[in-house]
Amino acid sequence: MGKMKGAVCDGKGGIWIQDVPRPVPGDYECLCRIEACATCTGTDRMSIDGKISWASPDRYPALIGHESVGTVIETGAKVRNIHVGDRFLRPAAWYPGEYREGIFSMMGGYAQYGIVTDTEELLKNDPAAKLNGYMKFQQKLPPESEISAVDGTMLITLKEVYSFVSALGIREGHTVSVMGAGVVAMCMCFFSKLAGARVLVAARREEPLRQCVQAGADVPVCTEKEDLVSALKKAAPRGVDFLLDAAGSAEFLAAATPALADGGAVCAYASGLDEEKLLQKIAPPSAWKFVRQPPGENAVHDHFLSLVRMKVLPFSLFYSHVMPLSSIAEGFQLIRGRKAHKIVFTME
Repeated sequence: MGKMKGAVCDGKGGIWIQDVPRPVPGDYECLCRIEACATCTGTDRMSIDGKISWASPDRYPALIGHESVGTVIETGAKVRNIHVGDRFLRPAAWYPGEYREGIFSMMGGYAQYGIVTDTEELLKNDPAAKLNGYMKFQQKLPPESEISAVDGTMLITLKEVYSFVSALGIREGHTVSVMGAGVVAMCMCFFSKLAGARVLVAARREEPLRQCVQAGADVPVCTEKEDLVSALKKAAPRGVDFLLDAAGSAEFLAAATPALADGGAVCAYASGLDEEKLLQKIAPPSAWKFVRQPPGENAVHDHFLSLVRMKVLPFSLFYSHVMPLSSIAEGFQLIRGRKAHKIVFTME
């Protein structure tokens, strides 16, 4: 088995590049050359720090990264529906939950090569085959797409957030307050505005708020300078219809609930949100609802390809840096220091 470069973390805050096993495709698998992989700040940092739900000590060292784009360079003997040259989202060095030479896969997109599977042909020949749940997210980009690999990495977060906003039923006439100002918040601002809503965004620092305004927010609320509830009520006198969690902070979300409109919704997106703490601290109107709406990234794929074709999506707005994979440790230092909001790592 050959080797390749991959990003490995220890669950104690360390991440580095080392030689890891290069995947060998099985009969229904295809080998991809991964071209780029973007940071998912929440999941990646929790993985690196050993704070994610599956981060038991026996699962380190671990290969991480999941916002990857790659091109098929080899197909297995029984593959029929994927061809050399096809481009895919989320190729993985090896599938989540698997070990190679003592290294656990937490999706494994920060690597030079990865695997995608012809699930259609596999299930045709073996209907009882057990699929890794990650396979459904490995979706093909059309051959005519002009999207670059760097921009293509943004599709994963964009699809997740779009499916979230769409499922909530946000539309013209609604007022939305996005709580947080990271990349997910920027995407929430963009798609809420695209749906016709009036968009407020609240966060502590001014620079991320400016980026959210670029992404579509109408009113930024800087909590270092303004009282959160007073500012939200001033901007939305009849109340906010949707409070969107973009930071995974129960305290921050709960603090905004006095500005919620009667019948409004408190909406959880981040998987790390402490719902019990939220419900202990919440101060909503008499009629309200709590919604946990998981993103449905794979379900909106075809629609998103039409948005790509129509050039609707401002991809470069959502990442701040492009760096080589060899600089991954430096890149995460930039993120921890809040000098970068999303980085795309390219493979040498």
